[in-house]
Amino acid sequence: MKKLFFVLIAGVVYLTACNNPTAKVENSNAVVNLDSTEAINAIIKADNAWDSVSALNSADGWLSFYTDDAIMMPPGEKICTDKASRAVSIKNMFAIPGANMRFQATQVEVAKSADLGYSSGVYQFHYKDAAGKAAFETGKFCETWKKQADGSWKCIVDIWNADPAK
Repeated sequence: MKKLFFVLIAGVVYLTACNNPTAKVENSNAVVNLDSTEAINAIIKADNAWDSVSALNSADGWLSFYTDDAIMMPPGEKICTDKASRAVSIKNMFAIPGANMRFQATQVEVAKSADLGYSSGVYQFHYKDAAGKAAFETGKFCETWKKQADGSWKCIVDIWNADPAK
């Protein structure tokens, strides 16, 4: 009788664990909560749209992905804590001859609340140096995203930096 009882308890525990709607699954190298999948997909979509705008060298398009109070930490510069300083930094980046910035998120995770998340990944920056010679920089980034009242996602903290020179 005890053996049957333990078999039944084990079966109930097994079935309950396997049917948990908030069970974690592997997706895009990140452990995600099934309840957060929609938020993760929204961040991926926003990040891809941001990369597309970047490919067009659109400073205004790039800047539209930040909240008004976002913090931006570009390489080799002071922290940008307001719209004006972010605009100067990004416009200067795209003013570099031959400038072309592309980036790809390799990991995206979202808080259990599904209103805050981050993406991290790699970037490639093509430009021409002072002598007019084609130059290339690779690096990594981390962006913190926050869901807005209208349901869109905007970046609230953005940092990127170059890999060591080869």
